[in-house]
Amino acid sequence: MIEAMIAGISGSIGTSRALLFFIKSFVSLFVVVDAIGNVPIFLALLQGYREDERKAIVKKAILVACAALVAVTLTGNGFFRLLGIALYSFRIAGGILLTIVSIEMLYGKKTKTQSSSDEEHPGGGDDISILPLAIPLLTGPGAFTTGIVLFDTAGTLLNRVILLLTIGIVYLISFAILTRSGRVFRYLGKGGTSVAVRIMGLMLLSVAVQFIIEGLRDAFPHLAG
Repeated sequence: MIEAMIAGISGSIGTSRALLFFIKSFVSLFVVVDAIGNVPIFLALLQGYREDERKAIVKKAILVACAALVAVTLTGNGFFRLLGIALYSFRIAGGILLTIVSIEMLYGKKTKTQSSSDEEHPGGGDDISILPLAIPLLTGPGAFTTGIVLFDTAGTLLNRVILLLTIGIVYLISFAILTRSGRVFRYLGKGGTSVAVRIMGLMLLSVAVQFIIEGLRDAFPHLAG
């Protein structure tokens, strides 16, 4: 009887932790991918294309971005271990990078970690679905950093599976938003889009601070007390 109760409590705790990790992963990735903030850029870059062509380009960009993020998320930790870099160092560095991204979002500036002016206006013959739409607009340094740090902090196989599924969910939602970018922009308007980006910037700043705190805690365990 007691053992059954303990098992039930342990199962509930495990489920709660998995749910919290999913929420943390989803919020972090959705904010840093920033599909809503990218709507005006996608509209500008896809001008002149037919509706079916725009949808095909967005679909390819989403698939490339998702595959790139999954690959880096799975291999990033091993790569840093190979170089002898402690993961807490990368967690702190990642937190600092996301802090910069979030501040740029809060102040309504174009996020430099996503794209440069050259990348936003490639030559006419280039495949824009890969550059700049997939990388770096949908999957830039901020997204790579977030994926690696979340994978490192997952702790369990279940959480790592949840993280990979969350990446897929985030890009599926991004696909839905970007294929309807015209309607999204008309609905939100320039002001509404700006407000949404700033709210997401504040959320991302909270995630960035947490990354830094966790990295410092691992680097200086005696400070945790």
